[in-house]
Amino acid sequence: MKISIKAEEKIKKAMEQNSGKIPRLVLQKGGCAGNMLVLLLDVPYVQDKLVEHNGIRFAIERNAVPFVDNISIELQSGLCDEIVVINHNAQTCRCGKSFKIQQNLVAIDAKKTKM
Repeated sequence: MKISIKAEEKIKKAMEQNSGKIPRLVLQKGGCAGNMLVLLLDVPYVQDKLVEHNGIRFAIERNAVPFVDNISIELQSGLCDEIVVINHNAQTCRCGKSFKIQQNLVAIDAKKTKM
């Protein structure tokens, strides 16, 4: 997982404004290929994997863990600055944000319990 400096700054600022919440990567249906990794500011769930990157603690949803190896989190500048998750393993999507799940990589449907 790689994170741009500008994205780190925006994440840290958002965390300061939302006490107790940390960045959380989740797997959602969407995008042109069917699945996307999305970054939310949330409380970690019991089943989440916790990792630290440059002093920022991230929660990774259990279903998302197999898909975060080769991603970048970047700040996309524009009218409204937006943090985007780019999946460099996405082979079926030109935008680089969505991907198909292979038959042997089935997401686990876990009961979500907040910490």
